[in-house]
Amino acid sequence: MRFERLSRTVLVALTVTLLSLDAGAADLSGKRLLVELNKLEPAGEDCRTTWVLNNGTGTDLARLKLDIVAFDTDGIVVRRVGAELGPIRREHTRVKLFDLKSIDCGNVGRMLMNGVLACEVEGAEAVSPDHCANSLETATRTTVPFTQ
Repeated sequence: MRFERLSRTVLVALTVTLLSLDAGAADLSGKRLLVELNKLEPAGEDCRTTWVLNNGTGTDLARLKLDIVAFDTDGIVVRRVGAELGPIRREHTRVKLFDLKSIDCGNVGRMLMNGVLACEVEGAEAVSPDHCANSLETATRTTVPFTQ
């Protein structure tokens, strides 16, 4: 009888834990993760991009990898980059840089957040990329549009 009561207690605790993890994951899509294209500047033969991320999701993100596509001024795809932008703690702002190799910044006509390649919540398993994508908001402070 004592073993049966202990088993039920463990089962109830496990169920409550799993339900709270699922509720926390569902909560992420209702929150905002701002990804801002902040600056483009020449870096030798490359175009250096500066990104500002503001994590308003209420969740620490251990990993965030985005599929970023650069188009030239004629609308032709000139580069596709898997950009590692995490980790980023909840309610924090982070700045990340990456270079578009062998591209003149003046030839970048548009940037596209094409999707989420990887998303991991701190202390949990990987989250569905679509789930993370639902919380993303794009913005730009440059003359180059950045959309999703």
